[in-house]
Amino acid sequence: MVGRSIIAEAPALQFGHFLSFTLNEVQARVPVGAAGATLGRSAPAEVVISSPEVSRKHCRIEIQGDYAILSDLGSTNGTRIDGARIERPTRILSGTQFTLGSFPVRYERRDSREVAEEAELAADIKRAEDYVRAILPQPITTGPVQADWCFIPSAKLGGDAFGYQYLNDELFSGFLLDVSGHGIGSAMHAANVANTLRRRALPGVDFTDPAKVAAGVNEVFPMEEHNGLMLSLWIFTYHLPTRQLRFCAAGHHPSYLMTPEAPEPAPLWQRSPVIGMLPFGKWVSGTADMPPGAKLFVFSDGAFEIVDGHGRQWSMEDLRQVMMQPAIAGVSEPQRFYKAVRAASRPGPLDDDFSVMQITFA
Repeated sequence: MVGRSIIAEAPALQFGHFLSFTLNEVQARVPVGAAGATLGRSAPAEVVISSPEVSRKHCRIEIQGDYAILSDLGSTNGTRIDGARIERPTRILSGTQFTLGSFPVRYERRDSREVAEEAELAADIKRAEDYVRAILPQPITTGPVQADWCFIPSAKLGGDAFGYQYLNDELFSGFLLDVSGHGIGSAMHAANVANTLRRRALPGVDFTDPAKVAAGVNEVFPMEEHNGLMLSLWIFTYHLPTRQLRFCAAGHHPSYLMTPEAPEPAPLWQRSPVIGMLPFGKWVSGTADMPPGAKLFVFSDGAFEIVDGHGRQWSMEDLRQVMMQPAIAGVSEPQRFYKAVRAASRPGPLDDDFSVMQITFA
């Protein structure tokens, strides 16, 4: 008897209509049913976007087969497509981006199951983000060494992590690391390395010497054993009696020091290899004195590698210029940096994690 081959039929696509936008650094994707939906700043709008750009009842989407009809509802700031304010109901196809004032929204017609899978992945990324946040230290607001920070993960979640602690009564230490790539794997690797540093779980390593710590991390976390992931690390120790800082920049860019005597930010950097790429290397430490009132800023490349609203790629010099701008009452310096970067960058989530750590030496 000759058997018959059975070819499984692919499941039929189940299309739905969706609106996607980013509000308060959170990516949202809202389904639009057959009855359509009103977009506005507050209920009774079905799609609520609490932005000052958006009127209470701003515009409406009506579904017509494979496309949608977009109508402005007499909004204050207008509804625009390609910068032009629409004056009458306008047909839009999947992928069309329109703005409520300057607030961007994207219309999509997509397979509902594919969207559900993306939502599940986003939930996994959110759980990973929550875990990374849980291991970050609390700010230190009093004492001879004070610390504050700002951490804003990108939509894809990068590999940033940082921490600080007293090693003993005379020695304070801290680090910031940035794992290559994005996603859950990079985030979990960053958390694993950060926990290793926080617990001082590198056998035989002298944690008072930043260069030896970097070498120890390299030995324990080779990229071939960790899914090809490598990382940069800026790590320091501060000796309170002598007010001397020792640091190692393992594949990391400079951190910057500002003092009352020299308010222009000065780079702290010594060339050392990235961690995880090679089985051996020469990691070196640099030193700097911390006068009273000195401020040290340690940050990831996501704090300056942005594209601004004019399409220009920022450099570290742009962030250095932000450092020199006046403080804002009631706003921490890391938060001020973020507000400046966010104001300059193009719309949408940042492409990489934003991490800035400020250490102040009283």
